[in-house]
Amino acid sequence: MSESPDAWTVLRLLQWTTDYLKKHEMPSPRLEAEILLAEAMQCTRVDLYTRFDYEPTEKERAAFKAHIQKRAQGMPVAYLVGHKEFYSIDFLVDPNVLIPRPETEFLIVGLFDLVKEKFGSMDAELSICDIGTGSGILPVTSALHLKNARSVGVDISRGALEVAKKNAQRYAERLGGRVTFQEGDLFSSLPKGTQFDFIVSNPPYVGRKEIDAELETNVYRYEPHTALFGGEIGTELIGRMLPDVPKFLKDGGFFLMELSPMIHEAVVEMVHRTPGLTYLRTIRDLDQQARIIVVQKNGAGE
Repeated sequence: MSESPDAWTVLRLLQWTTDYLKKHEMPSPRLEAEILLAEAMQCTRVDLYTRFDYEPTEKERAAFKAHIQKRAQGMPVAYLVGHKEFYSIDFLVDPNVLIPRPETEFLIVGLFDLVKEKFGSMDAELSICDIGTGSGILPVTSALHLKNARSVGVDISRGALEVAKKNAQRYAERLGGRVTFQEGDLFSSLPKGTQFDFIVSNPPYVGRKEIDAELETNVYRYEPHTALFGGEIGTELIGRMLPDVPKFLKDGGFFLMELSPMIHEAVVEMVHRTPGLTYLRTIRDLDQQARIIVVQKNGAGE
């Protein structure tokens, strides 16, 4: 039996919504329509393709409509659905945390390369500290892949830490208690004398002058400013963090930090001026933009 021409089937909803989001200049209208409809129907995007003739219920359509209206106003898809994939792992997110971005995966890849370089194995016993952990993607991802690593995530935001703890709990069976979180400003909550094999950080590094130039309006409106902005040029928090990095790294340990290409040279110069640290290299993204710096603490294992 053929469907009614007026029936709001999955296919018709996707077609109409794609056009609607396109008019609102959304970057990936079809993909976003699929993600939001799948969320409203509590199914996968693949399921949608096997159910093009299905007519969503009134409740499902109402949920979908609410999502689309908020998306048209600029709210990020990840906040609407409450989760985002990072390094092929699904993480919960809400407006207390930054939405995970592909650029940060370069930090994870760089970390794993260093682990293999220093320890010769991904199974080595080692320790990692993430400063400004947000949703906890770095300690959770690293501990899921490094079976004998222990990771600590630190953040000043209690709301962010609640999200991070939920993410660790989702993978609790695989993590086995190897990921913990602490509330504090940079290193302030860590006991004196604590040292790690690796320190990682994706700190606030957007300068105020970048807001009009490059920062997407929706990012500025919806994502937490304390996790985005690093002062006038983006180096304020980095400048506070660097002097303490050698204190909390083991001799020969490594520090990996994500940054904006716009402040790369300035940050490298800051590292050169920091006693106990040696700048090693920069990891570039797919556009060949400086994205991650790799720094080592002077001492054994250099």
